[in-house]
Parts: sequence; C-alpha cells; structure tokens
Amino acid sequence: MVTQMAKQSLWKSIGLWILQRITAVLLVLFLGLHLWVSNFTTDWATASRALIDLSLLGLALFHGLNGVRTIVLDFGLGSQGRRYLSVSLVMLGFTAFLFGVYGFLPLVFTK
Repeated sequence: MVTQMAKQSLWKSIGLWILQRITAVLLVLFLGLHLWVSNFTTDWATASRALIDLSLLGLALFHGLNGVRTIVLDFGLGSQGRRYLSVSLVMLGFTAFLFGVYGFLPLVFTK
C-alpha cells in the first residue's frame, strides 16, 4: 500500500515534469518573441522588452535548475538530501533572477 507521503511526492514529481515541458514550449515561444522584438521592431516600449527578457530569464532558470534537480535526484538522494538540494536550487535561482533584474534596471530607466 502506498502511503500518503509517497502519493504527495509522486504528484509533486508529476507536476514538476509537466512544468518542465511547459517551460520548454514557453522558452521557444519567448525566444522567438525576443528575437523578433530585438531585430524587427523599433516602437516597442523598453519596459515591454524588459518584461519579455525577464520572462525569458525566469523560464530559463526554472527549466535549467529543474533539469539539474532531476539529474541529481537520479543518483538516489535520501529525503534530507532532496530537501537540501531543492532549497539550494530555489535560492540559487532566486538570486540569479534578482541579479538579472538588477542588470535590466539601467535599460528600463535610462530612456
């Protein structure tokens, strides 16, 4: 019989697997939008372009770090190791996103 904790872990894994696929599709769409806006438009507001670029950054961070988490978990970490890995990757992703936002601030407020 499967315990309640095992069921929750299974649904969390399924949810992250689905989010991995969704972010892959969104990455392709936002990358195309980013390239189009960067090369073919001149009348887009800087804030809109920054929003597209920050969305691309967030999607790439989630997709990449979730992929790293999946690969490391394939080595068979225990529950404490899983928790430590997940918290560490979330903190790394949040820090990297804030660093990216800090890099976009001069682009948004200079024009």
